Amino acid sequence: MTRVRTYTVDEVQERIDAIPRVSLAHLPTPLDDCPNLSRELGRTISIKRDDCTGLAFGGNKVRQHEFMLADAIAAGADCVIQGSAAQSNHSRQLAAACARLGLDVYLVPKLDEKSSPVQGNYLIDHLMGATILPIDDGQSTSARKAELAEELRAQGRRPYVVGMGATRSLTLGTVAYVQALLEIVRARPDAVPDWIFSATQGSTLAGLQLGCELLGLPTRLVGVCPMTAEHEAYLSPEQIAELAQGAAELLGVTTQITADRITTTQDYVGERYGVPTAAAVEAIYRLGAAEGILLDPVYSGKGFAGLLDYCRAGHVPEGDRVVFVHTGGLPALFSYSEELTAGVTG
Repeated sequence: MTRVRTYTVDEVQERIDAIPRVSLAHLPTPLDDCPNLSRELGRTISIKRDDCTGLAFGGNKVRQHEFMLADAIAAGADCVIQGSAAQSNHSRQLAAACARLGLDVYLVPKLDEKSSPVQGNYLIDHLMGATILPIDDGQSTSARKAELAEELRAQGRRPYVVGMGATRSLTLGTVAYVQALLEIVRARPDAVPDWIFSATQGSTLAGLQLGCELLGLPTRLVGVCPMTAEHEAYLSPEQIAELAQGAAELLGVTTQITADRITTTQDYVGERYGVPTAAAVEAIYRLGAAEGILLDPVYSGKGFAGLLDYCRAGHVPEGDRVVFVHTGGLPALFSYSEELTAGVTG
């Protein structure tokens, strides 16, 4: 196997800076130490606070939208299309980003069990001025987005489709997480993490993996998947590797990342996507009580539950340095109050 060239942080940054980008996020996001939890677990735990990217409660998509929406503007788009679950973090952050940039945004949320009453992420979609065109829970989001794009083109509009079914936007989102990896290394240049955990559907993990390879880091990455392979938005290790390869091409570098290099686990999904597990609820309460940091019940709660379990099971050796990439999603907490307070009295 040919050895892949490694780069310095500044060399990778220079390549990222050559890709068109708009300014939306508060960067770099903090890398917060968790001293109380670290003592409990016997590992050094830090959290990369991408819940603090700003823009309508922040989250990982804000930094990704910097690249995606720059690409949309360069392509001459005058509107953007996205759709997912009613409590989609991606849709909420996109609606805010498009409001900032003066682009019309069309959302096609599913009328699922969290679409009524209108609250959490779905409420923010409305507050940001998005045009909201709901679909039945059983409909294909990707198909409806493609159909809507054709309808808008027939009206003389120039739509740009992001999210599921839009490979270019996902590849640009991957580049954004190479940037996040550089921020982690800059924050702790003498203490590179042994492990990085995140709840991820694809581009976040792909970017972190590519960043580690380009810098030649031995860091082990674990993507805790919040959904099973049957879900419409699920990305397989092969697809995640393809995103890393596409991002490498955009950066003008080569990569040897293939599916066998991608570590994802579906062990913490529970009943299904969007349904909190007991372990996720425990993780939310534990981190909140130990460090005053909130997790969400759909993504980061399950991701952190995976981190805790890996530590309990001894997969993460004592004394190792662990970074959890917090992808945000906090408005969803208010749509899951019953699940989060079950058994709580007083």
